[in-house]
Amino acid sequence: MLIFMSQKINYLRLHRKRSPLSQSDIAYLAGNHLSNISRWEKGQREPRIEFLLIYHLLFDTSIEIFFEPRLEAIKPRLTNQIRQLITEIKKKENIPRNGPVISFLDQTLIRLTK
Repeated sequence: MLIFMSQKINYLRLHRKRSPLSQSDIAYLAGNHLSNISRWEKGQREPRIEFLLIYHLLFDTSIEIFFEPRLEAIKPRLTNQIRQLITEIKKKENIPRNGPVISFLDQTLIRLTK
């Protein structure tokens, strides 16, 4: 599934429309074809990371905003894997590195489940 097709708001188009730049301007700055910009803004194609980084730099926006659907899909799986790893580490011998690893993973869980 394309990352922008599932979003109600197309952030590529939204950021460009808030600026005085046209699709042609963006195409020139990104070294891309106008047709690609149009397809990306319509959610018909998924842009490469380099293009998203250009938007990030041009419009001073968080890069994460472009990946919200994917981030939300990954979080539950990652938090589950973290919990399983903590359980596995606690079953092992008390190795000096275990304490900092568990502490790091606990803090990560807190951050991911806010």
